[in-house]
Amino acid sequence: MRGLRLEWAALIALVLAGCANLSDVLAPASPAFGPDDPARLVGRWEGEVDLTFPERTMVVHSVGRKDNALVADAEYGTTNLYLTSVNAVVERTPAGLTLRFVTPLASSVVLTLQGDSRLRGTFRLPNETEDRPIELKRVTRDATAPSTALDRAARAAAAPAPATRAPGGGAAAAPAAPVPPPLAPSSESDLATALPRLLRGRWEGELDFTISARVLIIDTIRREGERWVVEARSGVSDADLTPVPVIIDTTGDQVTLRYNTSFASRGTLTLHADGSLRGVFRFAFEAKDRALQFKRVATTTATAGAAEPPEPLVVAFRQPADQATVSEATGIVTAVASSGKGVARIVVTLNGAEVHRQSESGAPKSLVVSVPVTFAEGANTLGVLATEPDGTTRQDVRTVIRTPSAPAAPAAPVVREQWAVVIGAGRYQSAAIPSLRYTVADAEAVYRTLIGPGGFRKDHVMLLTDTAERKPTLRNIRYALGTFLARSARKQDTVVIFYAGHGAPEADLRGAERDGLAKYLIPVDADPDDLYSTALPMDEIKTIFERIEAERVVAFIDACYSGAAGGRTFASMKTRATTVDDLFLERLTRSKGRAIITASRPAEVSIELGELGHGIFTYYLVQGLTGAADANHDGIVSLQELYEYIEQQVTQKSRSVGGNQHPVMKGELEGAMPLTRVTPKKP
Repeated sequence: MRGLRLEWAALIALVLAGCANLSDVLAPASPAFGPDDPARLVGRWEGEVDLTFPERTMVVHSVGRKDNALVADAEYGTTNLYLTSVNAVVERTPAGLTLRFVTPLASSVVLTLQGDSRLRGTFRLPNETEDRPIELKRVTRDATAPSTALDRAARAAAAPAPATRAPGGGAAAAPAAPVPPPLAPSSESDLATALPRLLRGRWEGELDFTISARVLIIDTIRREGERWVVEARSGVSDADLTPVPVIIDTTGDQVTLRYNTSFASRGTLTLHADGSLRGVFRFAFEAKDRALQFKRVATTTATAGAAEPPEPLVVAFRQPADQATVSEATGIVTAVASSGKGVARIVVTLNGAEVHRQSESGAPKSLVVSVPVTFAEGANTLGVLATEPDGTTRQDVRTVIRTPSAPAAPAAPVVREQWAVVIGAGRYQSAAIPSLRYTVADAEAVYRTLIGPGGFRKDHVMLLTDTAERKPTLRNIRYALGTFLARSARKQDTVVIFYAGHGAPEADLRGAERDGLAKYLIPVDADPDDLYSTALPMDEIKTIFERIEAERVVAFIDACYSGAAGGRTFASMKTRATTVDDLFLERLTRSKGRAIITASRPAEVSIELGELGHGIFTYYLVQGLTGAADANHDGIVSLQELYEYIEQQVTQKSRSVGGNQHPVMKGELEGAMPLTRVTPKKP
């Protein structure tokens, strides 16, 4: 078996190193077409554009006439990744057959078939004013050909087994095993009891793919009102199992499971009478379905009739490391607690004194906290204590040693500059998105604070509001965050991002979100029923963070994502408000030097108050930046001081008006992050 795996690894490496050559071998001979025949466009094309991810693929399935125009049934995207359908128009021009289309991300593409059978043309990103050259080479005329190098290698290597001979000398066809019928829900008297018994446990199966093994573990399944709630994990092996949201559909008198993996691949399976799960699996980088069949290889003890033992309570620090030595007095402690029974409370202590306490209604299965602390010189003892709903506790303790800062050798002064983007979206173009009263006032107040007490140069701060020269449209927001900051900020600089406006949830079709919801920041030109192409996904903030060279970046988000009424959030008619978690915030801030402070916990509402003329979060953010958060009276407001001040003030103020709002900070920062200089106040 080990030798076989090594042979496959060598084959895969060979294929990936020479995909183009393999494609040329597999491509059939070109049939004769007239120079003006649109059928010349049918097939798979691959090439490059001068971008970070340059490879591009276009698959033209067919060309036909629609409303007196030639149109192509085509898919386009990054090579072997995320191919999506495009509406391509075919024109006969003096230069040759020309394809024109716009991608789902609003990039425009124009390609002309040249005499050397190459497609050449231009590609323009939505936030750019200049075209980029693009060239595609035909890989095969078969639009249904193998779509990946691994797929082509697997087909080439999988030689058919020798056929057995029938008595008369001919090949004997192996009888196909009959496929059992799907299980009919109508045959079960109590479906709410039967489905957990039939589905819970470990399922294993294979695909017609080089890396074929698949594992699906259904941990829990229960009925809540009109829907099934399922907790499940999927992967190739136990080492890469990740949570997947599973939707169960019992219409049509059969049980169908649908789920999306973290890599945007998706499975659709039907429960059959023999206890198997049969259906199809589609990779994100392919435009076809593959057959998949699962067999249950183990059931949970609960399935067998006994009570399933819940996962034990586990508590651990993420940072700092045990016995870490630091020179800065301030830092951020991050810890996580998880339990099958849920985590009701988590407490963080420093040298025996409580510095943070967080209680959670509903007792989530896992809870992450990020807490700013101030270390004393010498050894410091950090503790994190988590409690389950029944009172069971577990604690993790570690030591951090702070050493006095050694006198620094004289060095050339480092010029540190500050950059910011401030966004306030209030009046939305769609009547289906409620207007917000104070988001523009919030943004303007933050802007004045940064260029005033904050010491930011005016030309280093870009303001986008309903009344500013630059409006908070999707294109302008992308330019400000992804281009202006990326081109301006250097490694030693500090970057501040502020957003006040709507956030919104939408069903997560990739399967990356534990709560099944993708989260978006909503520009003024967003379409509430098409957030994917008209709003800014929160996951894109991670990409924006990566584009910015500065070592210290902090984002303040005065929005919420629950879809509940009454705050800075809404949900489209296609999305039902539900429980929202903060897994997405943890993903965004896993890189050091990045932090996000949000106005509220994910399932809470960010409140606007007429008496303040602002959102509660932004009001105290501005107060803190102008000096109220300077806890140690040194004339500098650090991020750690600012968060402690905001968290305390917003929580108190929201409760006084009947709300429940708790700011949240996520991130990994080493040492203090100074934000503004203020006049020191006497203690």
